[in-house]
Amino acid sequence: PLWEAIESTGLPLHFHTIGTRLPEGLQQLVFIGSDLSRAGAEVTEEQKRLARMAYAGHITGFQMNMAQILMPMIYGGVLERYPRLRMVLGESGIGWIPYVLWRMDSEWEDQFKDLSLTMAPSEYWKRQCWATYQTDPVGMKLVDQLGADKIMWGSDFPHPDGIWPDSREYVAREMADLPADIRHKIVCGNAAGLYHFPA
Repeated sequence: PLWEAIESTGLPLHFHTIGTRLPEGLQQLVFIGSDLSRAGAEVTEEQKRLARMAYAGHITGFQMNMAQILMPMIYGGVLERYPRLRMVLGESGIGWIPYVLWRMDSEWEDQFKDLSLTMAPSEYWKRQCWATYQTDPVGMKLVDQLGADKIMWGSDFPHPDGIWPDSREYVAREMADLPADIRHKIVCGNAAGLYHFPA
């Protein structure tokens, strides 16, 4: 009933992640690593260094965890059964998506045709999925493979890993090679269409 209820609202389903579930001991290490002022007096300098390394890996890799959402939604047949359900992978970068879609198509073609899919996994992406990002120069080189209609830019304000107040510079630099109409789609047109905002 969950997917049916979401589809019936007409609102996009958003996913946002901050990493995989960590073992309890590593959770505390990552928590301290995200803000060393949380470290008690008993935490050594070496433990602080390890905490920062653990946090760096956790925060850098969280975007890859979106593949663990995308794959089950497609392979599990959710997007097949609910073709009007629209899904957004938020704040997860975009450069990884063409590879994952290619890999899914390849595996489906090779050994998973028994799944309840009526088309290649990448076709569900084209029909029902979008992604948002702040900065992704690699992804900007793959716009044609991903689909310019499926990308939405955002500054991630006020988060510390966002690109505000330098948003205009990022957009100008990363989208310099894209035609003006594609830049407009990515910066505002796609979001306006998806959320029914005035363009």
